[in-house]
Amino acid sequence: MRHLLLPLLALVSTSPALADPLTITKTATVISDPLGYTATPRSLPGAVVDYKVLYVNPNANWLWPVRNIVSEDLLPANVILRVTDIATAGKGPVEFLDGSLLGTGLGGSGLSYTFTSLASTTDGIDFYNGTTWTYTPQPDAGGYDANVRGIRVRTTSTFNTGTQFQLRFRVKIR
Repeated sequence: MRHLLLPLLALVSTSPALADPLTITKTATVISDPLGYTATPRSLPGAVVDYKVLYVNPNANWLWPVRNIVSEDLLPANVILRVTDIATAGKGPVEFLDGSLLGTGLGGSGLSYTFTSLASTTDGIDFYNGTTWTYTPQPDAGGYDANVRGIRVRTTSTFNTGTQFQLRFRVKIR
């Protein structure tokens, strides 16, 4: 009886410790460089780079919900974060791309991310200056803040199994 009870308890448990790990892939793409190489921009000082972090929740997690993903990303010392809007006006320095089918909302991740302002302490993004996660960025003329050493993005709700989402942010090489 004991051998039968343990697998049964595992099936009804909703412990996150039992969930399969998410697949997380981070890529860096050089968007432009100061020398004007448009076909193949180079990773040189002054170059602009997009970081993309893709999160995939495996189908095996259908019994174990994954909720409220928090992503902390400390920046390399040789880059400066763009803290002004990266995509749509008013959406902030991080773009949240839901993995829905052709933007229809079908097959979406179920997660959401909000941006209110750089100074907000209640939206989905925090900035780290090397000392505290409550730093308020001050954009320079180009929209970058050299004092930001990390970003933390908080999503809300339940991450649907078999789906994905992506975070994108932009940096400039020092």
